[in-house]
Amino acid sequence: MSILTTQNLGRSFGAVDVFEGITLAIPHNARIAIVGPNGVGKTTLLRILAGEDSPSQGNIHTSRGLKIAYLPQTAVGLTHGTLWDSCLSAFENLLEMGSQLQKLEERMSAGDNAPELLDDYGRLQSRFDLAGGYTYANRLQQTLTGLGFDEGDFHRPLSQLSGGQRTRARLAKLLLEDPDLLLLDEPFSALDRDTKASVYEEFVNFKENFHMDTILITHDEKEAKLLGDRIIHLKDGKVI
Repeated sequence: MSILTTQNLGRSFGAVDVFEGITLAIPHNARIAIVGPNGVGKTTLLRILAGEDSPSQGNIHTSRGLKIAYLPQTAVGLTHGTLWDSCLSAFENLLEMGSQLQKLEERMSAGDNAPELLDDYGRLQSRFDLAGGYTYANRLQQTLTGLGFDEGDFHRPLSQLSGGQRTRARLAKLLLEDPDLLLLDEPFSALDRDTKASVYEEFVNFKENFHMDTILITHDEKEAKLLGDRIIHLKDGKVI
């Protein structure tokens, strides 16, 4: 069953047709790499799939409730706070549940042992546990380490990170949000060879462990073959 389909998708800017007639069916458990020369419309296509841009023609259909995350080629909006705090925001719901648990614990410590309070606490604690409330900090640390950060980077201000590091920080946050479909625009282009090896491993592990469907853009055929089990070539406005 397809999680996302396009029908005769096209995008024009004035009189210039970037691409046209693109019909795709993205199945569940997909790992797709889109390759093609510069200017062929790869980024435009990904932005349309992410809902960041609209097609000039054609339609897009997604499965109900599909959660899409998009990493642009240039990471923007990551200038405030620390690396750790930025990624911690992926667990906003867990943090809120943790705060509620703490308030209930304070009431119980003050002598409030009403049966309904104990019931509320038990239900909330169970939800918190099942959602990873006692393990999310370890998961965050493992993700940052897997993406090439060391512990000395965890609490550095984002404003002090390089462009490549901010891209990895954005990728870490998106991975931790656990989307159904992850769209990546040349996420590894600015990394050195050793860092790429670590990032590739972490990326593949997340895909396998969390069943995350992915579509990524790359200029590197080797990278496409390593990270994609299906390769789409975009050339002269058409899918080859």
